[in-house]
Amino acid sequence: MRSEDRSIYHMSPPVLFFLLLGITAISLIIGGLITFSIVAGYLHISFAETQLALLDAKNAHIALFANAFASLIAFLVPSFAVAFFTNGRIAKNMGFKCIKSIRLVYLVLLLSFVGLLLSGSAASLTEKIPVPTNFKAWATGLENTYKQAMLAMTKMNSIGDLLFNIVAVALIPALVEELFFRGALQKTIKNWSGHAVISIVITAIIFSAFHFSYFGFLSRMLLGILLGFIFEYSGSIWLSMLMHFINNAIAIITLYTVRGNQAQVEKAMDESIPMYWGIFAIGLVIYLLKQIKKEANYEGLEKNIRE
Repeated sequence: MRSEDRSIYHMSPPVLFFLLLGITAISLIIGGLITFSIVAGYLHISFAETQLALLDAKNAHIALFANAFASLIAFLVPSFAVAFFTNGRIAKNMGFKCIKSIRLVYLVLLLSFVGLLLSGSAASLTEKIPVPTNFKAWATGLENTYKQAMLAMTKMNSIGDLLFNIVAVALIPALVEELFFRGALQKTIKNWSGHAVISIVITAIIFSAFHFSYFGFLSRMLLGILLGFIFEYSGSIWLSMLMHFINNAIAIITLYTVRGNQAQVEKAMDESIPMYWGIFAIGLVIYLLKQIKKEANYEGLEKNIRE
C-alpha cells in the first residue's frame, strides 16, 4: 500500500518525530505489560514477582522469549507507524530496499569485524575517563546488574541453547532495533533537520543511551554511528541489520565457547581491548565506509554538509 493513497494522514517531519516518541512510549509500556502478564501466567506467579523470576537462570529461555517479545512490540509498532504516515510505499519507508551489489555485503562483513576493534578500544578509553567516585560506583553497580541479567538469560548448555540465544538475543534485536533506530528515528531526524550527519550522531547517542550502560556507552555510540552511515549510504536496512546481527552473534558465540569457565566468562563480558587497536581500526573504518559509499553510488552526504 502506498502512503499517497492516504493523503489525509500525511505529516510534517516535526509532527512525525513527536508521533514517533509518543507511540514508542506507549509501545514500551504496553509491550512490558503484555509480556509480564504472559510470563506471570505461564509461571503461575504474581505480576510483581515476574521481574525477579526472569533473573533466575532456570527461567533463561522464558527470559529470552520475554525480552524478544517485548522488543517486537516496543520497536515494530512505532517503526510501522512512521512508515505508514510517510509518503511512499510502507516497506520502502521502513528501509526494505534491495542491496545494490554483493560487494556491499562483503564490505559490511569486513566493517563488522573492524568495528569490534573500534568499540573495544572505546570501552578501554571510557574506563580511563575521570568521573566522580559516586557516579562510578553507581555506573559499576548498573553494569554488574546488566551482566548478571545477561548471564542468566544466556545460560547455554547445548547447541540448541546456542541457536535459541542467537535468534532471541542476536537476530530479533538486530532486526527490530534497526527498523526503529535507523529506519524510523534516523530518517525522521534527517527529514526534520535536513542534515544526514546530525541525524546519524543523534540517533547513535539515543541508541547507546537506550542500553543503559555507562561503560559501554561510547562503544555502542560508535557502533550506532557506523550503522547509521551504512544505512545512509546504502539506503537499505538489510545491511545495517546484518552488521548489528554479527555484532550480537559474536558476543553470544563467545559466551558459549567459554561456558563453564567463570573467569573466561567474565573476561568475555568485558568488551575492552587495548586502545592502540582503535587507532588501527579508525583507518580501516574510514576506508571501508568510503568503499561502501562508492559502491552504493552515494552523493547525498556531501550535499548535506555543504548546506
